[in-house]
Amino acid sequence: MTDPTGAIDRRSFLKLGAAASGLAVGCGPVTEEPAAQAGPAAMRLRPLGGTGLEVSEVSFGAHGVDNPALVAAALEAGINTFGTSGQYLDGREEEAVGRALRDAGVARDRVVVLTGNPVHPDLPAQRVAAGIDDSLRRLATDHIDVYYAGDVRSPAQLRVGAFHEAIAAAKSAGKVRHLGLSGHAGGMQEVLEAAIEDGRFEVFFIKYDFVSYPDLDRILERASARGIGTIAFKTNAGNRQREVEGLEAGGLSLPEATAKWALTNPAVASVCVTFGSFDQIRSFAAAVGSRLTVAEAAMLHRYADEVRHRYCRFCAACEPSCPHGVAIADVNRFFMYSAYYDRHDEARRRYAALGPGRAATACAGCHAPCQAACPFARPVRAELLKAHLRLA
Repeated sequence: MTDPTGAIDRRSFLKLGAAASGLAVGCGPVTEEPAAQAGPAAMRLRPLGGTGLEVSEVSFGAHGVDNPALVAAALEAGINTFGTSGQYLDGREEEAVGRALRDAGVARDRVVVLTGNPVHPDLPAQRVAAGIDDSLRRLATDHIDVYYAGDVRSPAQLRVGAFHEAIAAAKSAGKVRHLGLSGHAGGMQEVLEAAIEDGRFEVFFIKYDFVSYPDLDRILERASARGIGTIAFKTNAGNRQREVEGLEAGGLSLPEATAKWALTNPAVASVCVTFGSFDQIRSFAAAVGSRLTVAEAAMLHRYADEVRHRYCRFCAACEPSCPHGVAIADVNRFFMYSAYYDRHDEARRRYAALGPGRAATACAGCHAPCQAACPFARPVRAELLKAHLRLA
């Protein structure tokens, strides 16, 4: 578990701390700085649980991307796995992925495509089926390798009968090959435990970093034993490296190091990255060809130590204490999108969609019981006010 008053002591992070002294990190080895190679290493593939699919160690996250040229560059770098969603950019992301795969002339069985949509308990099976058909049309394909239930926040969402009715029909028709789930909210550990017991979910597409979800390594190990494959995203633990002076000195890269850290876990098949440039694609493809170094492990340890009281894990443990019903985890997540991922327009749009009853409008005059309820001793009220000032 995480000690909210001192150093982080979850199992993997203790190993990460040891790695700064040259010992093991995470679930795999740490090396000294690698020797120069004659050329870039080929992108490795890993089995995605028991699905029979093989995925590249780096996946292309299409969130906010509608540039087919970037998708083509990812294919050239050896990336064969593409994660998107029907709700992103009103479907334009799916269209960009489909157009790029078609223009590249790549055989359909050489790539793995994940897409999905949020699950709502009142959504009829016909609407779910229509959403699948829309995705197939936009992706210009006859099947989706992994269709996931998106933004799952509670075990109840895993059991929506209409959703499973539509998925069963889509599988029978050959439109969907495997069922997954996606999430990064506070109840994710409970959701994943429930999904393992449910038995119908074959892929986890989830947030995974080295400072959140203290029991996640154990859960993923258990999932792997049941044949469930995992693709991780948001491995950067908030992406706040600009706040830690000199963190990436000497040519280090926090995003690349966190991807390499995640891949030390044999239960993780791939790390999904949202690329904003061709250079990023080439850099990540080269980075995962080598093991995590001692210098990188020390950087991760320092980063976690310095941001542990600032980084919101979106656990929502503080929300029941709020007398105004503020959506604290969502407000912090939207602030992160704007401040640390440069997704300003999306963040403001999603913040506005919360409405005045769930936004941080009431925080200014509040006595802030949320701060005492935060298990990580964060300055919750101050962070919410900062978010409101930026997003309102």
